[in-house]
Amino acid sequence: MSVMTWKKPLISLLLIFFVQLGHAQLDRYKYIVVPLQFEGFKMENQFRTSTLIKYLFTQEGFNVVYDDKIPGDLATKPCSGLKVRLVDNSSMLATRVKLALEDCYGQVVFETPEGKSKLKEFEPAYREAIEGAFTVLVGTGYSYNPSETRDDVGPPPPPTQAERLLNPPPGKAEPAAVGAAAAVAVEKAATTEADAEAPELWYAQPVDNGFQLVDSGPKVQMKLVKTTQEHTFIAMVNDAPMGMVYQKEGQWWHEYYEEGKVQLRKLRIKF
Repeated sequence: MSVMTWKKPLISLLLIFFVQLGHAQLDRYKYIVVPLQFEGFKMENQFRTSTLIKYLFTQEGFNVVYDDKIPGDLATKPCSGLKVRLVDNSSMLATRVKLALEDCYGQVVFETPEGKSKLKEFEPAYREAIEGAFTVLVGTGYSYNPSETRDDVGPPPPPTQAERLLNPPPGKAEPAAVGAAAAVAVEKAATTEADAEAPELWYAQPVDNGFQLVDSGPKVQMKLVKTTQEHTFIAMVNDAPMGMVYQKEGQWWHEYYEEGKVQLRKLRIKF
């Protein structure tokens, strides 16, 4: 089998996974916020980009508002909305755009593939490129699920033993004389808790197109197939695709789709 033969279904599989994952994530948000003027443009609704994008999202059942008409509940809970960012990679030869949806922390929750047009006039060119990018969102079956928004994350977890030692209740602060002993106790408690929560360490062994992860057995637990993104792999479990493995802030995560919900688990990998 040639390299191109296996790469085509792999790329399609990767695209399908990201689309399904993104669709599931969109259900967490009540609003789509469309700027009246996108970054890089000189005037509001230039080339009718804002009205077109609002129309396309509205057609798919999303609750869409302009950024100058924020509803009261969205103003109170800004994390219940996603803001549209127009990623413009146009050149003299073609109009190329993506639509990125950012949460209240500025993190991209969903990004479309690039839509492009070679039309010479700006307005029809942007329309064709935006509609091409938006194709991936057609037929999403969007249904708002407020139970998963970042505004409804619930009360914080109880303090750990280490946190209790570092932050005793008012009036019960540790005397200075026992500072050294407290520091040792904090370190020990933190280490014990981290070890209890830490997943099993897996070792990455290079194979064709990526790595295989083996435990101390050694037994192969998972295979990682390289993608075009650095530190991002397709996860293969029992030779079947099962989401993605990626690194974020020095920590490895396995994110996959199961029974209609996004699952996330921490991994410890030694390369």
